[in-house]
Amino acid sequence: MKNPISLILLILTVVIAVGCSNGGKTSGDAEPTVTLSSTKQSDTLSFPLSNGNNCKVLVDVSVTYPKAFKTDKETAALQRLFITTVLECPDSLAMADAVKQYTASISSLNSTDGSDEDYAEQEEDLIPVEKIQISVNITTAFNHHGVITFCKEVTYKRNDVMTSKMHRYYNLDLQSMKPVDLTMFRDDAISDVCQLLKNKLMEQTHTHNNDELNELGYFNIDNLTVTTNFCFDDNGITWSFLPQELAADALTEPRITISYDALKPLAAEGSIINRF
Repeated sequence: MKNPISLILLILTVVIAVGCSNGGKTSGDAEPTVTLSSTKQSDTLSFPLSNGNNCKVLVDVSVTYPKAFKTDKETAALQRLFITTVLECPDSLAMADAVKQYTASISSLNSTDGSDEDYAEQEEDLIPVEKIQISVNITTAFNHHGVITFCKEVTYKRNDVMTSKMHRYYNLDLQSMKPVDLTMFRDDAISDVCQLLKNKLMEQTHTHNNDELNELGYFNIDNLTVTTNFCFDDNGITWSFLPQELAADALTEPRITISYDALKPLAAEGSIINRF
């Protein structure tokens, strides 16, 4: 007969091995996985300046996009949603064509003749902008609870000097195949969410009123409101405000995170918030 202690150790070893092989979950607990892929696209153009020189525009775009999800039908639906929401292109385009069109649209937005007119009324020794670099990097920021979040980071440089960097977030509901928007809150609760944001900002900055926030460079606090520029994570929803949207600094993007526990009482019926 085997030693009882050896038998107990053998049983424990088997239990531990089974638990570690699947993270302690059964196969039915696993979330459907979005398979991702990436691609890059560049564009270069130039246009004449009023001083007789040319301004060169360099655009580099890197895109991480959904390649596959569950069935072919759901993959197609998710890709169409990504193309219309994140790339802001018609959903009739294939992914490769949408990335090309998105890149070309960025170039065209920054290729207006006479873009150096801002310098005309300034000091004569200021150097006109003869090189504009725009870098766009689209990546995933969250992929859990039936939500996938994409982050679009856009960096602008003029004459090789960074002038701005901003982040926009796009949250896609993998169950409804729709963008996640502010309808996740009750209509009568939006003002309460705004108050949560203001209170959390004061907590983060160790301030107690608007005057103290103003001293730190924050302005328009009374009009602080929820926007669709938010992202999900394991702790809550984080709102990201664009440069000069809330703070005077052109390179500052204030971020305010509100916990799910604080938001759930304000959620609409069937809200995505209740999945967390």
